[in-house]
Amino acid sequence: MKILQLIYLAFMLPSLAYAKQAVTFLSYEYFLTEEEKSIADERYLAAFTQALSHKFKVEQYTTNAARMLKQLSTQTNACSFNILKTTQREKQFIFSAMPSSMFLQRRVFGLKETLKDLPEQVSISKLLANKYTFATLTSTSYQELDSMLAMYQHQIVPIIGAGDFSRLAKLLLHKRVDMIIDYDMSVKHFLTPQQYAELDSREIIEYPEFNSGYFACSRTQVGAEVIEQIDALMQSAKMHQPIKQYHYASFQPEVATRIMTIYKTYYKPETYND
Repeated sequence: MKILQLIYLAFMLPSLAYAKQAVTFLSYEYFLTEEEKSIADERYLAAFTQALSHKFKVEQYTTNAARMLKQLSTQTNACSFNILKTTQREKQFIFSAMPSSMFLQRRVFGLKETLKDLPEQVSISKLLANKYTFATLTSTSYQELDSMLAMYQHQIVPIIGAGDFSRLAKLLLHKRVDMIIDYDMSVKHFLTPQQYAELDSREIIEYPEFNSGYFACSRTQVGAEVIEQIDALMQSAKMHQPIKQYHYASFQPEVATRIMTIYKTYYKPETYND
């Protein structure tokens, strides 16, 4: 009997050694329904998960922002993309070296009557000092603005829970707050054209022109291995085209061109192609 067991183990151990590690890729549930999920996001993520499938058993799930961040903070083997870097998150997650995507920065939105006397570029710190009220999402980071927003909590209405993105702009229309900080595409998506026409927006001085999202994985051995593979993939000529296609599908050509010019600095010269 012992001999049979030893023979069985001799055959099984090599297969166990080469068994693929399971990792869950979490898609960001940005829009409210399955039909509204971004096709560009899905195709882009699929290009990377397919490339990783030779080494990992990859499963994809869609979840909301709060659950996604919570799962990335655990010891489960989970990853996602387009995650904003913050000092706190860099302690919790492992981030890719290159951005998974770049996108136009958030803007300040308010009713036209509220913003009519403000310049085209505004400072959030000055607006807060002038007693303007804001609504913010607890499920996201405002990066350069996080510390100053924390200083003026008495002027902030925090939005928590499902459908938080859709509720943000509607607080403006109901005159619950003076302003919000959001992406133009998000505001347009969750409002009717008539509602959107009631609003105006301004650039934010404290922000750079573009924001960057990154691949992020939980701080596990498998998470570290996935990020190592992703870093290699993003430097390869193989993934340049999916990155380019994703940005041109997501933005106007002139914006995508500016983004890809910035991306060029991340590539090795021999792997970059226009």
